[in-house]
Amino acid sequence: MAIRKDGIKSRENLLRAAAEVFAEKGYQKATVAQICQKAGSNIASVNYHFTSKDELYIAVWKKAFEHALQVYPADGGLDQTATPPQRLGALIHCLLHRILDDGTLGFAGQILLRELGEPTEVIGNIMLDVVAPLRKLARNILSELLGPAANERNLRFCELSIVHQCLATSFRRSRKNFPRVFEDEITIEIIDELAEHITLFSLAGISAVRKKWKNMKQKKKADR
Repeated sequence: MAIRKDGIKSRENLLRAAAEVFAEKGYQKATVAQICQKAGSNIASVNYHFTSKDELYIAVWKKAFEHALQVYPADGGLDQTATPPQRLGALIHCLLHRILDDGTLGFAGQILLRELGEPTEVIGNIMLDVVAPLRKLARNILSELLGPAANERNLRFCELSIVHQCLATSFRRSRKNFPRVFEDEITIEIIDELAEHITLFSLAGISAVRKKWKNMKQKKKADR
């Protein structure tokens, strides 16, 4: 049976209202009553369209992530001729802007940031599913940069190092008792500058790791 137009409109109103409330208050403090009041709906409509607050939050989070992906694609729009360093730079640019650019992403950016600072169990498995393609892309790039001498642990360590550099700024920004990372308001230009810095810093580290493991592999062969 086809969904009536008024049903579709009611569902979209709930998603928009929920995005605003979840962004402002976070998952734990947001209530279904607050969301329904903002959407001009009743609690029964949430149960009808989403069955629960958890499912509503999952739908909002997925929509926020998809919006961020459209605005800041992981490949940065690069073509197939792009080099691994260029692809890594595009990925870091994507991650930082998704985390820090509340102005462009609006409620989507605030929801993603809240989930990073105040992680919930609600979207645990969902997050793994949506993040999996990003991890695969990152690991493919790192495999090329590290070369054949690298092993699984090298890949994981480099992946953690890069991702945590990107997350650190949002973490410090969300903690009032931490020193501010930037004295000025975070702008697109500052995010771009930070992305370039993390890219250069990471490439230098990856180069050192590659050299270390290549030398160790050669030494093992010589000792045989």
